[in-house]
Amino acid sequence: MGSFRVGILAVVLAASACSSTEAGTPIARPGNDGSTTTQTPSTTTSTKPARPRTIDLKQFDPCKIIEKVAPELGLPAEKLTAEPAQGFAPGSVRCAQIRNRGIGSDFGVLHAMSRSVQEHATSYLVTTPITLEGFPALVMEGTYANDCYVGVDVADDQTLVISWTIYLENGKPAMNDVCAGTKKAAAAAMKLVVAA
Repeated sequence: MGSFRVGILAVVLAASACSSTEAGTPIARPGNDGSTTTQTPSTTTSTKPARPRTIDLKQFDPCKIIEKVAPELGLPAEKLTAEPAQGFAPGSVRCAQIRNRGIGSDFGVLHAMSRSVQEHATSYLVTTPITLEGFPALVMEGTYANDCYVGVDVADDQTLVISWTIYLENGKPAMNDVCAGTKKAAAAAMKLVVAA
């Protein structure tokens, strides 16, 4: 009878040592030599972003996006020409309205093909998740202290990237101001793309 109780006690102790009510909490497990090892339970999560639908960027000329959105941002509606985006997969195109580093703002649109927004964001130290028109996006602070980007996950391996740069006569703008401009430009661009 004593060995039966010891057996039941061992099963109860083993069951309590192998369970946790909190996902992701390390679980202590006794080793064969009397030591204790810690193992984090695995969790399964979906890597697919939650987006209301997919948008194929091949349907959109990035320059047309800039031409239509620029007046909302206080920029002129200029005729621009898209060009292949260097350093990106084939099919990636970009367009930019550039002030030639004069005082003011630059506005750019990039269709990054074969790259998710998470992959695009790996070269930025500061990223902040946001949602635009129901699509997951990341605000990415630039490395030049006057540039900021928003990458929007519009389809598997397709990212719409909006860039905004502010040039001042003296000094650098506050990053909050630069990223506020980027978010405003990205919101206007996404509103246009979603409505098409």
